[in-house]
Amino acid sequence: MFSGIIKEQGTVKSLGGGILSVAAKNTCKNAYIGQSIAVNGICLTVKKIIRPVLYFDYTPATFKDSALKYLKINESVNIEPALSVNSDISGHFVLGHIDGIGMITVKKRTGNSVIAGIKIINSIDADIKNYIIKKGSISIDGISLTVNETDGDTFFVSLIPLTYAETNLKFKTAGDFVNIETDIIERTVVNRLKDTVLEPAGGGTEKRVPNAGGLTIEFLAENGFMK
Repeated sequence: MFSGIIKEQGTVKSLGGGILSVAAKNTCKNAYIGQSIAVNGICLTVKKIIRPVLYFDYTPATFKDSALKYLKINESVNIEPALSVNSDISGHFVLGHIDGIGMITVKKRTGNSVIAGIKIINSIDADIKNYIIKKGSISIDGISLTVNETDGDTFFVSLIPLTYAETNLKFKTAGDFVNIETDIIERTVVNRLKDTVLEPAGGGTEKRVPNAGGLTIEFLAENGFMK
């Protein structure tokens, strides 16, 4: 698990054959084989270390469902080692499991911040946009950000000067791709609400009750299980 607070910008050294290598001088100092490290928000496992380069395996599914396939040699990537038990959580809970790929549609400076518009172009869940809400948390290339606005398949985030300076988003332009991970709390709430149904509550109102495979309060009452 991660927090979305980037610790270092690494540099892609190689990509192919199921292996990604990234130069990350600071992270390498305490890295170890088997460690989980987020690279642009993708949770990967260290398989080899030849300082200052870290080597990771990636699966065909990860390659297909993330922006990993768009990386170029010498491109800057965001690095965050996994949280430890005593870690400070300054962002939000990030799992490193990418939900979709976004494309930057606009970047513009407003005051001391940069506004980025991101359009969802591919996702593992057709309902991904339902998990992206105004003032909710979202991870973009592993960075914990707050959603400013939503507009259909596009949402907007603000980058404060520190975030802009210390992450790879300063190099991204319109047309570039990023990894999207929605907030696990928002995703869980939405999915659990799908497992409930509306039942009459009297007075013309309705209430949500668990939908256990079609089992409803009305069904139980009609069949003598409730009085």
